[in-house]
Formats: sequence, structure tokens, C-alpha cells
Amino acid sequence: MANAVQFVKQRIIEMESIHSFTVLGDPGCDGLGTEIMATFTQALNQASGDFIVVIGDIVPYGAENFYQNAIELMENQCRKPIYMLCGNHDTVFYDQYFGFREYAIVDPKTLIIMMDDSNRHISQDSLELLDLATARYPRENIILMMHIPPPNQKNPNSISAKEWQKVQDILTANKVQDSLRYIVAGHLHSYYEDDIQGVRLICSGGGGARIEPLPGIDAPYHHRVEFAYNGQGVLEFQKQDLRYCKPDYQDEGIMERLEAAFRSECMAHIRYRLYAEDAEKRGLDHLAKLFRAAADAEFYHARNHQYTLAGIKEPAEALMESIHYEAREISEMYLESREYARERKLGLPFYSINDAYEAEKVHHSLFQEALTHISAGEDIAEANYYTCTSCGYTFSGEEHPVACPICGAPYDKIKSVH
Repeated sequence: MANAVQFVKQRIIEMESIHSFTVLGDPGCDGLGTEIMATFTQALNQASGDFIVVIGDIVPYGAENFYQNAIELMENQCRKPIYMLCGNHDTVFYDQYFGFREYAIVDPKTLIIMMDDSNRHISQDSLELLDLATARYPRENIILMMHIPPPNQKNPNSISAKEWQKVQDILTANKVQDSLRYIVAGHLHSYYEDDIQGVRLICSGGGGARIEPLPGIDAPYHHRVEFAYNGQGVLEFQKQDLRYCKPDYQDEGIMERLEAAFRSECMAHIRYRLYAEDAEKRGLDHLAKLFRAAADAEFYHARNHQYTLAGIKEPAEALMESIHYEAREISEMYLESREYARERKLGLPFYSINDAYEAEKVHHSLFQEALTHISAGEDIAEANYYTCTSCGYTFSGEEHPVACPICGAPYDKIKSVH
């Protein structure tokens, strides 16, 4: 079976026909942790194009093990051809693992040119390739791909106008400026579009790394960009948000092990938090800090296992699932357990179970109310939430509660949720 990750050995890659392709931006520059790679994996699996272009920053920095790990994941997860573009995080070892940084993909009606601007200037090889490709293959649909965007009106983090003018000069000299359909870039962990002299700029960095807030630009969700020719032969594009789908490993053994690991990490997280609380009561502040550090680590381990097992559900699905589990806890588990403890006069277990029972009823109600808004495509109303740190009761209201109605805890034991 052919490799998914393409090692580019020739400047011009000729294809019979390009029907569609998928662009993913900046999957790895924020690290190659499981959460990030799970997002990238979902993007690979959901790509609908005939091939995929990763538009830079596949690794956080130039260490060979990062390239090896990223390539191994892509090979295991994807059967479609994956073409790479050099990002500013990829400059060391890129050539060794992916081949040429400047190359073009061409068919009878499409010319896609990959240019290297990873050092904030258009490389001389890129300019020579641009000149060669546009002169030899003056197609009706030309797409320029580069990691760092050209100067635009939306965000100043770009290459200089002087550098971009070099590109425009070649397009003009070869009389193909009217065939330039799209400029595609990454680098910024966001999504925006702009027009550059009538050409659509698409800047997409939602393939895995955390999304960055950009002034004046609404923060997107993780996404991919799909390009495809429509029935009239027009090359169109669409931004597609990622959906987390439960992976099919076709291996019951690994699923059982991951689920067991998830449960173990969740319990360890709570246990270490409790040990930290007790250490503080004893005046062992440094030991408490150690336990809190371990608790944090166990949370991230559990998070990574969850992303590996099933990912994160869409908000409406997450609410429906939560409502289901809260209802089951209320009507089955806690209700039965509460009566069991009461009948046997087990005072302390009854206290613990009853406290949780009362809080779960509030959660169920809040989740149901939230679902009506989320299902309508809107966020829920702004509200203040508070948690009793004694019994775990949840409050919602404008003012900080004076005391807990379940356990009687005072004002200072009720925590505002931020």
C-alpha cells in the first residue's frame, strides 16, 4: 500500500484530474499531545477531498522524533495522499522527511502552487517555481498556498508588502493574474477570509493547535477547508467544523484498556485533590502542592483517554447525554441508595448520597433548560453559578447565596464559578 504522506521528489506533480482537496492548517505547532492529535486525527478522517494539504506547522519545533511521531500517526490514520507545506515551526528537518518545499500540483484545469515563506520571505526557489509553473501551465484555476499569509486587511501578521509584490510581478509578467482564484494560508490559529485585489484569501489554522483570539475576528471552532468543483465546473470552497466521532479501532482489547485507564485516572484525580486538602489542614503546604500537581496531571491523562475513546460530543448531544445520566442518578442510583442507607440507619452514607441526590436534581433542571437554547442554535443566557464546597449543591442566581439550604454551609464556603 502506498504511503499517505507524500515525499515530494519533483517540482511538478501532474495528475489526471483534480476533483477536490482538503486543507488543514497548523495541527502540530502547539505540541503533539493526545488532545491535539485527536483533533488532527478527526480532521484527517473527515476530509472529503481526493487528497489533503497540511498547510504548515506539523511539528512544534525541529526535533526528529516529532516528525517521526507525526508521520507515523498520519500513516496509521489516513489512506489519502497527504501533501505538506513548510511552516515556521517545520524549518529544521523538513526536507529530510517531506522533500521539496516548493512544488506544484497540476491537472488540465487546475494549478496548485506550494510556496515556502516559512522565514517570512518568499524563497528564491518558490519564485522560480512560480515563474516556471505559471508560464508552462497557465491553467484557468490557479491556487497559491503559503504558510504565512500575504498582506491583508484583517490581520497584520503577514509577510511584507515588498515580498508579496515579487509574487504579483511574476503573475503579471506571465499574464495569469486573472486566473488566480484563491490564496490559501495558515500560521494564525483562527479562520478568516479577505479579498486581495479581487482574489479570495482564506486563512485557516484550525487543524489541531489551540485556537487563538485575534482582534476583530470571531474565534472559530477547529475546522478544515474543503475545495471541490461543482456541477458547473466552478471551484468552490467551504469551511467545515470538526465533529468528534467515536473511533473504530476494531480492537476490543484496547477499548477495554482505555476505559479502565480513564476510570483509574478520574479516581486518582479526586483522590489526590482530597489528599491535598487534608495536607493543607495539617499544615503540610508543600505536600499539598505536590498532590495538587499530581491531581492536575491525572486530569489531563483522563482527558487524553476520553479524546482517544470518544472525543467530545456536540453541545446538544453533550446536554442530552448529561440529562440522561442525571435522570438515571436521580431516579435509580441515588434514590435507591438513599432509601437503602436510611433503612439500615447508615447515617454517614445517607448524608453523602442525599447531598449528591439534591444537587443532581438541580443539574438535571439546568441542563434541560440549556438544551432548549442550544437546540435553537443559541447560547444559554448569562448567569451566575455557585457551588457549595461542603455538600456540592449547585446554585444559580444574581447574588451570592448567604447559606446552603441543603447542608447549612455559610457564605464563605460557597464558591463562585468562573
